[in-house]
Amino acid sequence: MPRRGENIRKRADGRWEGRYIERYSSDGKACYRSVYGKTYAETREKLKQYKKICDKNICDKVDMEELFNEWINTKENSIKPSTNVTYHYFIDKHFVPYFKNIKAMYLTSELVQGFISEKESLSPKTVRDMISILIQIIKYGQSRKYIGYFDFNSIIYPKSVKKELAVLNNSDLTRLVNYVQTNFDIQKIGVLLSLFMGIRLGEICALQWKDVNFIDETIRIEKTMQRLKNLNTHTDTKTRVVIDIPKTQKSIRDIPIPSFFIKLLNEYKSNDKVYILSGTTDYIEPRTYQKKFKCYLEEAGIPDINFHALRHTFATRAIEQKFDIKSLSEILGHSSVKFTLERYVHPSDEYKKQNLEKLAIFY
Repeated sequence: MPRRGENIRKRADGRWEGRYIERYSSDGKACYRSVYGKTYAETREKLKQYKKICDKNICDKVDMEELFNEWINTKENSIKPSTNVTYHYFIDKHFVPYFKNIKAMYLTSELVQGFISEKESLSPKTVRDMISILIQIIKYGQSRKYIGYFDFNSIIYPKSVKKELAVLNNSDLTRLVNYVQTNFDIQKIGVLLSLFMGIRLGEICALQWKDVNFIDETIRIEKTMQRLKNLNTHTDTKTRVVIDIPKTQKSIRDIPIPSFFIKLLNEYKSNDKVYILSGTTDYIEPRTYQKKFKCYLEEAGIPDINFHALRHTFATRAIEQKFDIKSLSEILGHSSVKFTLERYVHPSDEYKKQNLEKLAIFY
């Protein structure tokens, strides 16, 4: 039997056999070779020498561009299309141009820190995301013997900057709701789904009538729509629309429908395959609906904002109305209550003043 941690065994003919990885094939599979000895100790020593030679040969031959390509090939069948596009973008646009001519075995934390410094003009979040992916690739390279020791602890991350997210004030919120009610058509229902239920734009565009349960009075969110870069080089289209599961497991959820909304949905309900937003079996993609939303704002006399601000507005107003934070977090499809509070809740100046006025009882 082989000793623990060593690929050595005693054969039926009395000899000892040790196996080692000589190289990796183009599809990432290990190709093994064997050494033989009369004793276990002799075989272990031979194995040690051959492994040292092969590890060095493997490292000498692999540069960072090859490592990037090999790593992404191992990921493509296990990640979402949107994640795949993001990885390819970072690799092609940022990683390869900087690390292209560097052998994997010579990669150091200093080189990675130099890369981080070069990207300081980008947002801290983008740089932090790139560092996270780079670390995954480096650890993969270590597992394949392409990279030796790497000082992960010396990497300095850019400081996170919390960006203040847009939220409709009470006046603009009222104006927008009045505009939708006065000029209502089925496409404007997307505004209400985000303002009163906190549903994301991609999730709204993917909604079909089969997702509405009129008996339980809930809407099932289990898919989202995105326009992504087309990685297929054999087609003429640069982008494609993808309908896929939401970004996290928590985003798959059932949202109770407010009673006033049930009446509205009942007026327009159709067969299961019809998309709610379009009223037909053809969908309206997020980019197109975002443009429509800009027109709605202009017609209602409201300053320009991103559609996602409606979701922020929903979360903020819900908190101001003493909404249970755990319930709110689940409705929004967040992974934690902490994220809901830190990222999405923006108390208005009026609400802060109302809270301060409560202290007047002591004056």
